[in-house]
Amino acid sequence: MADFGTNPCGFKEAVTIEAQRIFDSCSDRDCLEDLEVTFADYESNLRVNEATYAKARCAQVTSVFFSVEPIPFNKGFYSVDITYTFDVEIELAPSAAAQTTTVHGSATFTKKVILYGSDGGTKYFTSTDNGAVSVTGCSYNNPPKATLAVADPIVLNIRLVSIPAMNCCTDATCEQTVVSPARKMIYVTLGVFSIVSLARTVPVMVPAYDYAVPNKECVSSTESPCELFEKINFPSSEFFPKSLEDISSCCNNS
Repeated sequence: MADFGTNPCGFKEAVTIEAQRIFDSCSDRDCLEDLEVTFADYESNLRVNEATYAKARCAQVTSVFFSVEPIPFNKGFYSVDITYTFDVEIELAPSAAAQTTTVHGSATFTKKVILYGSDGGTKYFTSTDNGAVSVTGCSYNNPPKATLAVADPIVLNIRLVSIPAMNCCTDATCEQTVVSPARKMIYVTLGVFSIVSLARTVPVMVPAYDYAVPNKECVSSTESPCELFEKINFPSSEFFPKSLEDISSCCNNS
């Protein structure tokens, strides 16, 4: 370790780094009610139409799409449109006594938040962008970077809805019609906890202590898998789940 001499703070020198500074963020609790679940394959749609029983097992966020746009006449503020895509695992059965089958459907939801992202009047390039630049007319638009942290959604409700057959008009006079067959649709209600942030790359001066060199050597094991297994502690807690009193005691101690 380097000798820092009589420096009362203990650091070696002040250096400049590039970091993502968060200018604004917000946390949210969204109850997404009656999202339509769609199924990409024919087999899943057939099972939905035959079902009289539906139960949602779990849901997860599979992708998130951002759209960041400046708000006119409100300099430094941005509208962040966030489009979630959820994967929902559902159990279906033609009757309550029949064996269930599992299908996967998808649902989407778009929300909007307004956050402060500071001004970005300069063009910012990096080697990973391959020279790409966002241009809006003759005005360069340098929006901040939007990030989202989201927990796994909680399935609050699921509904299996029967849609009766109906005649649909194909023109304004309704002289020609087509018959839309009866079908069933699934709607889910999800609870989502999330944190949205807007950040920009800025130069920041920080104290540097020294380069971080690991003080632990890598150890290569030549033991057999069974010998390694023998060294693992028996997972007693997995066989004896905590009671409500244990959880309360743990939380109070922390």
